[in-house]
Amino acid sequence: MLTQAGLPMALGARGVAVLTALVRVPNEYVRKDSILDAAWAGVVVEENSLAAQISAIRRVLARVPGGEQWVETLARRGYRFVGPVTELRDHLVRGAGGGKDSNLPEPLTSFIGRERELVEIKSLLPTTRLLTLVGIGGIGKTRLALQVASEVVAAYRDGAWVVDLALLADPALVPSAVAQVLGVRELPAKPIVETLCAQVKGREALLLLDNCEHLLEACARLADALLRAAAKLTIVATSREPLGLAGEQTYPLPALSLPEPTATAETVGRSEAVQLFVARAQKQQLDFKLNAVRWPIIAQICVRLDGIPLALELAAARVRSLSVEQIHARLDDRFRLLTGGTRTALPRQHTLRATLDWSYDLLAEQERAVLRRLGVFAGGFTLEAASSVASDEAIDEFAVIDLLSQLVTRSLVVADTNVADARYRMLETTRAYALDKLVEAGETDAIRRRHAQYFRKRFERAPDDWLRMRDEDWLAIYTPDVDNVRVALNWTLGRGADATIGTGLGGASGPMWLVLSLGTEGRQRLETAIAQVRSETSELDRARLWLWLGILRGSVDPPECMRALSQAVDFYRRLGDASGLGYALANLAIILGNMGRLDATESVLAEAFPLLDRAGLPRALARHCHATGNLRTRTGDLASARTHYERALSLYRSIGAQREVDRTLGNYADLNWTLGDLDAALDGFNENVAVQRGWTFANKSTLGLNLANLSGVHTERGELDDALVAARESLPLLREAGLAWISMDHFALRAALAGKIANAARLAAYADSAFAVKAYSRQPNELRARERLHALLREKLAPDHFERLLAESAKLTEGEACRLALED
Repeated sequence: MLTQAGLPMALGARGVAVLTALVRVPNEYVRKDSILDAAWAGVVVEENSLAAQISAIRRVLARVPGGEQWVETLARRGYRFVGPVTELRDHLVRGAGGGKDSNLPEPLTSFIGRERELVEIKSLLPTTRLLTLVGIGGIGKTRLALQVASEVVAAYRDGAWVVDLALLADPALVPSAVAQVLGVRELPAKPIVETLCAQVKGREALLLLDNCEHLLEACARLADALLRAAAKLTIVATSREPLGLAGEQTYPLPALSLPEPTATAETVGRSEAVQLFVARAQKQQLDFKLNAVRWPIIAQICVRLDGIPLALELAAARVRSLSVEQIHARLDDRFRLLTGGTRTALPRQHTLRATLDWSYDLLAEQERAVLRRLGVFAGGFTLEAASSVASDEAIDEFAVIDLLSQLVTRSLVVADTNVADARYRMLETTRAYALDKLVEAGETDAIRRRHAQYFRKRFERAPDDWLRMRDEDWLAIYTPDVDNVRVALNWTLGRGADATIGTGLGGASGPMWLVLSLGTEGRQRLETAIAQVRSETSELDRARLWLWLGILRGSVDPPECMRALSQAVDFYRRLGDASGLGYALANLAIILGNMGRLDATESVLAEAFPLLDRAGLPRALARHCHATGNLRTRTGDLASARTHYERALSLYRSIGAQREVDRTLGNYADLNWTLGDLDAALDGFNENVAVQRGWTFANKSTLGLNLANLSGVHTERGELDDALVAARESLPLLREAGLAWISMDHFALRAALAGKIANAARLAAYADSAFAVKAYSRQPNELRARERLHALLREKLAPDHFERLLAESAKLTEGEACRLALED
C-alpha cells in the first residue's frame, strides 16, 4: 500500500507492486521483464501496461514537490527509483494472514484485474463510514473486498476483520457472528449488540460484512448501531443489494472488462476476463497459452459468459478435459457445463446455476414472475416494454415498474439511465437462467407472443417515420431493439408460431436492416416472412414486405429486385397510399435505369413525382432526384444529372441521412469521372472513403463501390500500384455484399495495363457474363473501361486466342475472378 500522511493513495495493486519492485533497489535500474514478473506473475501482459502503471505512479508521487521526477526511464531497458528511501526495519507490518490485527485469509489464487475498482474503492474509504459492494452472484464482490482490505489494513490501528455470513440462516445470530470474530464476549443479562457497541467504541478498524443479501435487515440494524457507537469504525459490506442505510455509499461492481470487438492477437490480453480465464486454465494445464489459435475462441467464451468471474473460473476448470472449442460449443447449455467448483467453496458456488438459484430463492413470487418474463427480451428493453410484456391479471403495469426497480436493486437487472428513455438489460447468463425458469413455469409461448405483439405494434409506424424523420431520431427510437426484433421474428416465423404477427413485423422492420448495413440478414428475414403470407395478411403488410425486399435486393439481384418492387407498387396502388406508392416507384425507377430500360424509367418517374411532391417527404423526394440523376447520366445529359444529384444531396443533408449522403457523393464523384475530371473524381472518392471509414453504420457495399471506383480512377491515371491497393480493400467488401462483379471491368483493365493480359481476358469474360446474367446495364465509366480493355486485348492477343480465352473464362467463379483481379 502507498500512503501519504497515513491515508491510502489512489494507486492500484499493480501500481504498488511496480513501485515496490523499484524501491527495493533504489537508484538502480530494474529491467522491464523483472518488473513485469513481479507485478504480473503468471499473467500475459504487454509492455504498455507497465508504461500505464509508471504514469499512474508518477501522477501520485507528484503530490510531493519534485515527486514526479522520482522514477526515471532508461529507453527500451527499464526504470529506476531515485527519490529518498528510508527502511523502517522495526515497523510492524500488518496484512493478510500476517499479524494479530486482522483475520484476513491468505488468498489461494492470484488476484487479477480490477485495477480501476481497487483505486476507486481505496480512495473512497478515508471519507466513507459504510461502503457496500453490490453485484450479481459470482461477480467477485468477496474477492475484491478481501483484496481491498489486505491493501489498506495498515491504515487501521486495530486492523481489518472479515465476518462471513454466507452460511448463517438466522438473522438473530448476526450480532453473535460479529462478536465472535472481534473477540467480544457476551455478558449476562445484557443484549449482545450493546456489548458489541461498548467494546468497539474506541476502535479504529475496518469491518468487512461479507454476503449480507439474505440477512439484509439484521445487517443494516447492526451496522447502524456500530457506526453510531464507534466514530473510527469503517464497514465494508458485500451484498446483492444495498443495506439501505443513511450515509451508505454503494459501489456497483461491474463484470470484468471484455475483449474489444476489434481485438487482435496482440490486444486481446488487455481484457481482464481473458486474463482470468487464462490464469485459471493454467492451473489445469501448466502449458496452457493464449496462442494464435485459441485467442478468438477464448474471447468469445469471455463475452458469452459476460465477464462473470465465477462463470469464467468454472469454464476454465473444464480445460483439463475439454478443448476451448468444445467449451465454447457447449455454452448454450452453460448451466450443465459450468459445474464443479472447489470443494471448499460455498455450496452456491459449486455450479453457475446454484449461484443464480441463491438469488432467485431470495425473491418474492411476483419478483420471480417478472424476472423470468423479462428473459424474453434480447439486447435490452424499456420500462414501457417491460410493463407491457411482464404484466398479467395479478401484476398490473404499474406494479411491474416497482418490481423492475427491485430487480435492479438486487443486481439481477442492469439499468442504463444515461439516456432520456432509460433502458434495462440482463447479463446473458441471467437471461438464460430466466428463460429456463419461464419454461418451468409453462409460460414460454404466452410471454413470447406478448413480446412479439409488443414489437409488432412498436414498429408499426417505423416505415412511415423513416420517410419523414431525421436519421438520428429514427435511429434512437428503433435500432436499440434490433435484437428484440430478431427474437420476435425467430419465434413467429422460424417456428411458425404466429405468422400474422411475423409478417407484419417483418415488413415494418424493413428500414432497420438497411440502416444497420444488415442487407443479407434483412433479405433472408423478409423472404421467410413472404413465404408465410396468408390470406389474412393485410395488403399494407404485403406492400411493405415487397418494398423492403426489393430495396434490400438492389443491385445484388436486379431482376428479382424489379419483380419485388413491382409487387409493392401494385399493393400500394390498391391501397391508395400516395407516399408509399411514390417511394416504391422511385426505387423501381433506379433499378429499371440500371437495367437499361430507360423509357420505362422515364414513365415511372413521371408517375411518382406528383405523388411525392404532394406528400412533401424529404427522403422520398431525394430518392426521386437520385433516380432522375441516374437516368440523366445514362442518357448523356450530364448537366441535368448534376442538378438532380445536388438536389438529392441537399434533401438528404436536411434530414441527416448520412448513408444516402455518402451514396450521392459517390454518384457526384462518378459524374466528375464521366466528365473526364479525374482530379475532382479522385478527390471525391478519397473524401467519401475517409468519411465512411469513420462512420458507425457505414455501408460495406457503398464503401466497397467507392474504393472500386477509386481503383478505376487510379487505373485511368496510370497509377497502377495505387489502383491495386484500393482494389485489395474493395473486393472483400463487395464480395461480402454480392457485388464483386459490378466493378470487374476496372480491375480487368488494371490487370491488362500491368501486363497480365491472360488474366485481363479472363476477367473481361467474367464481367460480360455477370452483366448478362444480372440483366444489368453498364454505366458510362464502366463502358469506357470495357472498350479500352477490349481494344488492348485485341492488340495483344491473336483473334482466335482472344476468343478462346473469353469462351473458357465466362464461367469463372466469383472467387476465381477476385483472385485474378488482385494478382500483383
